[in-house]
Amino acid sequence: MPSRAERKPFLCRTSLHHSWEWAHTSDGQRYVRCAHCLKERDSNRGAGSTGPGAMSAGSSTGVSGGGF
Repeated sequence: MPSRAERKPFLCRTSLHHSWEWAHTSDGQRYVRCAHCLKERDSNRGAGSTGPGAMSAGSSTGVSGGGF
C-alpha cells in the first residue's frame, strides 16, 4: 500500500478539483499540470493529445489560481 505522501489527494482522485500550474519540460516546452497530483491538462479537449508540449504556443487558454 502506498504511503500517505504517495497517494493522490481526494479531490484530484475524484476529478473534483485540481490546482493547475504552468510547468516546463527539460527542453523548455510549457504545459499545464496539477500542482498536487501532477496530472497533465489536455488543452485540446477531445482531440486526444495529452502530455508535455500538448499546449500550442498560440493557445488562448490561461492559467489562473484555483482551477478552471
